[in-house]
Amino acid sequence: MSEFPRLILASTSVFRRELLARLQLPFDVASPDIAEAALPAEPPAATAERLSVAKATAVAGRFPDALIIGSDQVAFVGTQCFGKPLTRERAAAQLRALRGQTVVFHTGLCLLNSTSGKAQVAGIPTQVRFRTLDEDEINRYLDSGGNPISPLRT
Repeated sequence: MSEFPRLILASTSVFRRELLARLQLPFDVASPDIAEAALPAEPPAATAERLSVAKATAVAGRFPDALIIGSDQVAFVGTQCFGKPLTRERAAAQLRALRGQTVVFHTGLCLLNSTSGKAQVAGIPTQVRFRTLDEDEINRYLDSGGNPISPLRT
């Protein structure tokens, strides 16, 4: 066994995989396969933190001697939460609804030691002001498959 525990990213997000890879540490990826819905009347920050723990916990049994990273993010404007659009049409509708708006992204992060069962959980809110995109810009963005946030900032 190596000096350091195995690092596991409990996520199927390409964006999260790219972020973790920037640290230049070896890690593996495991799909947590959990339902990612908010509970009734659950605040967005609580949803993100709860789901980050659920994702880490979901893969812990497969990796008994590892540090597991679970993360989730909930986008929130006013009283409306925005989830993964899943289709191009829904993505375009979300971009139309968010243009010119300040969106709060609540990110939950859980680091779970599967050996001890101890977890550290943090929540980080980030405000992002979306540019006012016209229809051509929305279509070009959706065609590009680019970074989910950077071309949208003011």
